[in-house]
Amino acid sequence: MRSAEQVFVGIPGLELDSTSASMLARFQPGGVVLFKRNIKDEEQLNELVTGLRRLLPEGVLAIDAEGGRVDRLKDVVGPAPPASLLARHATSYSHQTGYWIAQALRLFDIDVDFAPVVDLDRGATDNALDGRYLGATVNDVVPRAQAFLRGLHGGGAAGCLKHFPGLGGAGEDTHFKTSVVYLPVEQMETDLEPFETLGRLAGAIMVSHAVYPAWDARRPATLSPEILGGLLRGRLGFDGLSISDDMEMKALDEWGDLAERCEIAFAAGCDVLLVCHTLAALPDIVARLDRPELRERLLEANRRLEVFRQRLATLRTARDYVALMRESSRGERLDRVRQALEQLQANA
Repeated sequence: MRSAEQVFVGIPGLELDSTSASMLARFQPGGVVLFKRNIKDEEQLNELVTGLRRLLPEGVLAIDAEGGRVDRLKDVVGPAPPASLLARHATSYSHQTGYWIAQALRLFDIDVDFAPVVDLDRGATDNALDGRYLGATVNDVVPRAQAFLRGLHGGGAAGCLKHFPGLGGAGEDTHFKTSVVYLPVEQMETDLEPFETLGRLAGAIMVSHAVYPAWDARRPATLSPEILGGLLRGRLGFDGLSISDDMEMKALDEWGDLAERCEIAFAAGCDVLLVCHTLAALPDIVARLDRPELRERLLEANRRLEVFRQRLATLRTARDYVALMRESSRGERLDRVRQALEQLQANA
């Protein structure tokens, strides 16, 4: 039972500097999230991932590869279609997109795509979700998200639904400020449906930093036992992995320093905490999570992470992914991914 496993971190740049390498080797965080700042080209990314795998053999490597504006691999494999494009096509298009995004991830030994976004488009324009919606209704979103997830799985990668319990009604961007979703319970019930329907298929759900007075008038969802325990675990019956959004977002600034807010989120029910920028905070965060009063909570979160890791191991044996790996060289696989993503855009 190790508390550091419940933290996924970011690293500063294109190379694994000695300070970062020492921190990772010492504390063994459960995963690393890759960003555009970490990616230059194929050779560099391969070297970086090889170094990370050497230091963290059990670590989960994750990335945001939604397509469109949030597509960290596009400079290496080419752009993937955005969700707004998937929303205008049949579900088969979402499946193909998910499949080829997964193949791109697996080319570089990346396990998890923090996608799809299953928030409902409620017309808000300042919440950083413009162009990232699969639709405005449950009937639009669920079939396309389901197809996208199945495509990811067929290509050997896992997905993660976001942003629970629904961020479409937020008026502000939680990267920069607190946002309150003022929708009543009756309307928010609709926002829950994609998470309830697809939670088991995805196995992981990312939690929003917005405040939802319908359930908790004071605390952001990531810090709320009512939302994480009562709603996600109780009402929806979800027993998969709950992942915080980046704990360094400005929406959480009033909730103490980074280590303090990580402890609050973990105690409230977030199994994995994303700390995407300040790797130096890891020792303080680990010390907070090691407190005796969190022992039972840590056992529970460790169990869920281990189940998710088993899911990742199973996905790596996906038939189509294994076939592609066996039949072609790395360069040929990269060319196929680039061509497939380009063709998807052309067919749109």
